[in-house]
Amino acid sequence: MSESRAVSFLGRFLFSYEQSRGSIRDLSGGERSRLQLALLMLTGANFLLLDEPTNNLDIPSAEVLENTLADFEGTVLVISHDRYLLDRVVDRIIELDDGHVREYLGNYSAYEEARSRELENRGR
Repeated sequence: MSESRAVSFLGRFLFSYEQSRGSIRDLSGGERSRLQLALLMLTGANFLLLDEPTNNLDIPSAEVLENTLADFEGTVLVISHDRYLLDRVVDRIIELDDGHVREYLGNYSAYEEARSRELENRGR
């Protein structure tokens, strides 16, 4: 990859020109997380397994993660308690509850609505 293309690519992950030319040891924890995500995108992977990916991320890093996942063309399996992330990047929820597996199409908000309807119907 040419330097100009690398700088442009790293810019999508909020790295300045100076940071793209600097040492990794000078990066903060959030910046290192963004760099790891950038490196992951360069692998050409078509399946990502992410366990609580927004833990310990600052807001700009979480936004980069969300945008990157929204643009990712492969499959992403996300395990997360971050409802905002789930609303932004998922199109299917798989629920494991008391030995039962249920599938819900849509984001987290759609899942909550469907679960509420199910609970109401059970109560009748």
